[in-house]
Amino acid sequence: MESLSAAVQRLFSSPAFKFFLICGLILIMTIPLLLVWGLVSEREQRAAEVRRGVASEWGGPQYIDGPLLVVPYTVKRVTGEADKRVEEIVERRAVFLPQTLKISGKAATKVLHRSIYDVAVYTGMLDFAGSFAAPDMSEVAADIQSVRWSDAVLAVAISDVAGLKRTAALTINGSDSLNFEPSIGVPAIQGNGIHVRLAPAKALFENDGAAAMSAGGMRGFDFKFSLALNGSSELTFAPVARQTIVELSSDWRDPSFMGAFLPNDRVLNPAEFAARWNIPHLARSVPQSWSLAEQPLERMRSYAFGVRFFVPVDFYQLVTRAAKYALMFLATAFMAVFLLEMASGRSVHPVQYLFVGLAMTFFYVLLLSFAEQVGFLPAYLVAALATGGLISLYVAKVQQSFGKGLIMAAVLAVLYGLLYMILQLEDYALMAGAIAGFVMLAIVMFATLNVDWSGKSRSAD
Repeated sequence: MESLSAAVQRLFSSPAFKFFLICGLILIMTIPLLLVWGLVSEREQRAAEVRRGVASEWGGPQYIDGPLLVVPYTVKRVTGEADKRVEEIVERRAVFLPQTLKISGKAATKVLHRSIYDVAVYTGMLDFAGSFAAPDMSEVAADIQSVRWSDAVLAVAISDVAGLKRTAALTINGSDSLNFEPSIGVPAIQGNGIHVRLAPAKALFENDGAAAMSAGGMRGFDFKFSLALNGSSELTFAPVARQTIVELSSDWRDPSFMGAFLPNDRVLNPAEFAARWNIPHLARSVPQSWSLAEQPLERMRSYAFGVRFFVPVDFYQLVTRAAKYALMFLATAFMAVFLLEMASGRSVHPVQYLFVGLAMTFFYVLLLSFAEQVGFLPAYLVAALATGGLISLYVAKVQQSFGKGLIMAAVLAVLYGLLYMILQLEDYALMAGAIAGFVMLAIVMFATLNVDWSGKSRSAD
């Protein structure tokens, strides 16, 4: 009968114990993998800080909401209990949206280099043309006391006014020219922008008497103005008009159309792109007029649309995606070493397994550091060749077999090739990874069919 000490010795020398020990080592390797994740996150945050720094100097992502017609008015408000009613006059502001708006623009782009980072920036030349109908105050409120047409403004909200590079003037009905002023022109409303007081355009107003209480207080008008502004990364617009048309072209080769609406028409070629949006007011749940006391100007932001000047190689995302498969590929490499160990009978110490795991983990550090300098594909080749060559040579030395080193090199070549293929299959990455994992598991299962997990045959010998 087998003694207890012999059973314990057989247990610790059995392939089953070695297998579970390897599984434990794989779990331990999650610690350096977490450090790699933290390193990728820290470098990505650093890149975002650099982009924000460039944006603060050149111009940030630009979002344009307007033009909007803002008219102040007063209403009577009654407060207090029935026996102590207090009447007060409260000032509010009505917002009217254009009937038509056409924006024609061209964005000249370039890439600014700051340290090792690239930031896409642009200079946009935008021409605005459209029309407003005569504002009907009865659509906004029924208890209006007075309307201050003399303080009506045409406002354009711009996310980063520091990007404006020249003065702008509003042309009304093809004749009156009024200069834009700083700020959005609405007291107590936060937000960046520019505005024009419409009072100097006398032809817009019929009179300041009783007619000012109705739709006849201000006539409808056509408008034109142009903006020249710098920005970075994104250029988006709000569909403010009953019929909004935006025509945008640029010399950027990799646009990413974004927002609530995609272009109706687009032309893409290696040198430039052109896009056209045609958006009716029925496509947005926003009325043509409302009171700022009820809804803010920002209500249009959820319907914004435009283009992102996409930098096509975002290697931080690729490295992050590659790291998601780290445990699966680490386990596969460990199983390959384990099978080579079982086939040769030459023992591989757990510390040597640990060295193999650290080398595979260092693949991601090499990939990240080289990708920042030379791009993702060259960095991937360097990291794969370096770590694959190191591990293959190490296994050959441990097993005292050049052939087993070549087998390990072939396994790693398949692993790294498979990982690169998964990274390129953006839409099918999960399916490809799941199939790869299933196939690897099946190979290990059938390759270990003849393994004596208990180690009885060894003890018998």
